[in-house]
Amino acid sequence: MNENFKEVLKDHAKSFYFAGLLLDKKTLNDASILYAFCRQLDDAADEGTDNVTKLNSLITDYKKSSSENQVNNAFKILQDKYELDQIFIDDLMKGIKADLSFEQPDNLKELIIYSYQVAGTVGGLMAKILGANDQNAWKFAVDLGIGMQLTNIARDIKEDAINKRIYIPKDMLEDVTYQNILDDSNKDQVFKATGSILKIADQYYESGLKGIFHIPHKNKFSILVAANLYRSIGDKVLKNKSEFLKSRSYLNIFEKFILLSKLYFQKTKLLSLTIVEHDTDKLHSPYLKIK
Repeated sequence: MNENFKEVLKDHAKSFYFAGLLLDKKTLNDASILYAFCRQLDDAADEGTDNVTKLNSLITDYKKSSSENQVNNAFKILQDKYELDQIFIDDLMKGIKADLSFEQPDNLKELIIYSYQVAGTVGGLMAKILGANDQNAWKFAVDLGIGMQLTNIARDIKEDAINKRIYIPKDMLEDVTYQNILDDSNKDQVFKATGSILKIADQYYESGLKGIFHIPHKNKFSILVAANLYRSIGDKVLKNKSEFLKSRSYLNIFEKFILLSKLYFQKTKLLSLTIVEHDTDKLHSPYLKIK
């Protein structure tokens, strides 16, 4: 069963799988179950006209004392094992449900709340699976998830437009709709907004990387690699202005190994961290209710 979960991770999240290979086997197995659970909910929300029924059915099954769905059942065992916080699971479901009746964010605050719901929550859950059990560890893990989601948004503008969605906030764009966001006439405006989002993502990455202090030594390097792989995708978007609305930016296997090599030779310095205070007022102000 665990091999099936790892295949889901390998097929749908290549950067995460690449970094995950640096984890010990047990942690990779458990991280794969978490990913499969999140992926199943996300796929249900995206599957055609019956997506509301499919998603609600999965959520109802999860809430049963004994789940019939194999992925739900495996995740609930994981939840009990690590005492995963229910609020992160509830907020994840809230964010995925929001995509069923999608509305473009009005402003950055709304975008950050959404990014927290669909990705920051996953970071919060992943923290305990990695062994980061300090009471403040989740805050940094949430930030890393938000940074990664903002990178997704910057990378996937074309795919989102095809699906009639724009995640860039309305107040960052003028007279841009999903019908015309890919037009050359809007490229400069969209690129500027994309750069702004990635600059904000960098603030969350910086916080997330500081949180590696809380992760047990055996898992630190994997998360360092995962964060930098994803951050590098954003860098590649910014270097590709002429094509960023035409093709999806990604790191090929050669680029991943080059980055891995650089990080490996710098890891002693990069992982020589000390405990730092989390800048909650700045980074978590949109959703301080989860404190």
